[in-house]
Amino acid sequence: MAEMFGRDDIAIGIALPFGSGRSNFKLNYTTLDQAKTDLISLLLTHKGERYMQPDFGTNLRRHIFSPNTEKLASTVKNELIRDIRKWLPFLDIEDINVTRSVTNIDNYTIDVSITFRLVGGKDAFTEVTFVFNPDGGVAVQGI
Repeated sequence: MAEMFGRDDIAIGIALPFGSGRSNFKLNYTTLDQAKTDLISLLLTHKGERYMQPDFGTNLRRHIFSPNTEKLASTVKNELIRDIRKWLPFLDIEDINVTRSVTNIDNYTIDVSITFRLVGGKDAFTEVTFVFNPDGGVAVQGI
């Protein structure tokens, strides 16, 4: 969007993770950076958490406590495709890779990597990875 204004000093949104920038918050100046922030916001929001939009978000954290079976990976992937297409139709998803850790039954993680670009965009695909830990923590990589 910054390209739309013909200037690179006009911010189009607040970046995640929060941090200091030229103003009180770190800002996004490109459409691709804002798309990453939108994707992070969608995936880290629980369905039912957002006021007046109970269907916004995903059920990713709920799956942390699901049985760690082969079906889990396909269920997560299908739900993410559905939710991203509904709420972020401007993203062209190339791949969603769900990796389950099965080395330690008492302490497993789920890694979700999403490779995408803007619809109609000529940019290379960008990847954002979410690492869901058994303690409920989430690490986001690729931002």
